[in-house]
Amino acid sequence: MMPHRYFQLLEHLDADDEDIADLLPSPACNRRLRSLLKELESVESVSKALQGSDADLLDVREWIDGLIALKPQYADYLGPRANIVRSPDFESGCVRVLRGKGARLTRAEKAALELFALSAIPAAHDAEEDENESFVERFRRNAA
Repeated sequence: MMPHRYFQLLEHLDADDEDIADLLPSPACNRRLRSLLKELESVESVSKALQGSDADLLDVREWIDGLIALKPQYADYLGPRANIVRSPDFESGCVRVLRGKGARLTRAEKAALELFALSAIPAAHDAEEDENESFVERFRRNAA
């Protein structure tokens, strides 16, 4: 990364050389650049983790929430309700379910996740009572 190289070179530059000093940022600017570099390292870490094959939606949301905690301005672009999020209710619902808090879903989250809900599997005694029904008939009855 270019900022790393700048700070590596800065250590070897002669601060008393007027020709170089005129081109270099001020010490206050260098402090600000170092702080920005730390922020960029955090963003880079999340960016690389997102490219991995083992990240799920819960991981992604937690990493991005961590970035937002470091710099709240990121919420405008990466927050759960940012413009880039196509279905905020679906995303927040998925995260709640993955956190084990599916019972606390809002109505909008339930509606967004409805297509993915699993129906209850019929109990064994129900299957014995309906021996004459086909699998499809039992499935349709249980889905209703």
